[in-house]
Amino acid sequence: MKSRPQLYVLLPTIVLLAACSTVPQYQIQPDYDYIQQVENSSKVSSHTATVYWVNPPIKRQQQQENK
Repeated sequence: MKSRPQLYVLLPTIVLLAACSTVPQYQIQPDYDYIQQVENSSKVSSHTATVYWVNPPIKRQQQQENK
């Protein structure tokens, strides 16, 4: 009887550790396509606005592993 409660604790712990053991590595870069699109749309609009990027939009690309 004592082994069943231990199994209820042990099994989810093993599953969680196995799922979290492989973390993908990402390379973060500014999203130049989106930045260019916004800046071009501000030039075309009826009211001209100057866009100042405080936090430019970024995109994540998964790094390739060197094995």
